[in-house]
Amino acid sequence: MFELAPSFFELTPEQEGTRRQAREFGEREVAPRAAEIDEQDVFPWDLWHKMAQPPYRYTGMFIPEEYEGWPRKIFDICLICEEVTAAGKLALAGVLMEMPGVGPTAILKGGNEEQKRKCLPPIVRGEGMGAFALTEPGVGSDAAAISTRAEYVNGKYVLNGRKRYTSFASIAMWVVVYAKTGPTKGARGISAFLVEQPNQGFLIIDRVPCMGARGHQDEEVLLQNCTLPKESLLGEEGKGLKYALATLDETRTTLCGGFIGLARAAMEEGINYARERVVFGRPIAQYQGVCFPLAEVAVEIEAARLLMYKAAWLADKGVRHTAETAAAKVFASQVLLKATNLAVEVHGGFGCTKRYPIERMFRDGRVWVFAQGTPNIQKLIVARDLFKPIRIE
Repeated sequence: MFELAPSFFELTPEQEGTRRQAREFGEREVAPRAAEIDEQDVFPWDLWHKMAQPPYRYTGMFIPEEYEGWPRKIFDICLICEEVTAAGKLALAGVLMEMPGVGPTAILKGGNEEQKRKCLPPIVRGEGMGAFALTEPGVGSDAAAISTRAEYVNGKYVLNGRKRYTSFASIAMWVVVYAKTGPTKGARGISAFLVEQPNQGFLIIDRVPCMGARGHQDEEVLLQNCTLPKESLLGEEGKGLKYALATLDETRTTLCGGFIGLARAAMEEGINYARERVVFGRPIAQYQGVCFPLAEVAVEIEAARLLMYKAAWLADKGVRHTAETAAAKVFASQVLLKATNLAVEVHGGFGCTKRYPIERMFRDGRVWVFAQGTPNIQKLIVARDLFKPIRIE
């Protein structure tokens, strides 16, 4: 089979062990549950708890040791996300690998010691999770245009507004909420707040099931006079969007690992079916109309992985990698959609039935590519990097 590992360097023995362990977790803990999780559309707490246990400790891989974490390099987290998702054949497997980073990283970027020591260790231990509330019903990609307000009144912050796509808000121990403290300052007027649960002013008003990535739902939040002590501010006023974008630079990079893993799983399903399916006396793998498109996907998976590795390498060196991560994400998104669509075509009519897991992977891929910034927004980030003196809308 096509060799998916990069040829110009070798992973260390430790990294190979990390890959192998992640693959075993996906095969043993996720794959047997994948169809059930998709059907029930309920968060699998048992998987979250297993992630926290030795030898995995995946719930602590974004968190430093001083907060009980088991930190890994971004490169290594990419390896884990890819292998768990590829072996588990389920988008939610990759989502679970991301959640220890999305909320906690924002706290690491802007929080004080008290906030970090209170909020991060329970995540590491698998006792709960955090959430990240940036997107709003009328505002998606243009984060600077959010309308949620935070007013400082009598020594407290009072938040009012609505948030959408707040992943796992209904089960989170705390949520990092972004709101405007300086309504006329645009991006520089956004601040981040730590909203601990329960809070009477933080209401889940809608949970919308999605066609894929099930076990995770579109949760809409109403902030109605959500009153917080002044100590709930993360970092400085006006720095919230900075913390959010710094978080997304890291988690978008590792998210690419999940995309690549699911694309791999889809390609492998297509290859296996093409070997077995006999038409006109020959396996359909022998027809160029089948094997050539699969070869293209294999090549593009390799290219997507190398883009991801470059972004991860830069991240681990402490070098800004926003454009590189955007490039990796937009290409990995395209490959995921192409791979899952092709695998359905290779299966023919069977690809649209629950007899084969590719039907689930197709739905998962179609939903998942919008996570943490749409593909077109990633193209915009790359374009702005190419044409820095020119304003591109």
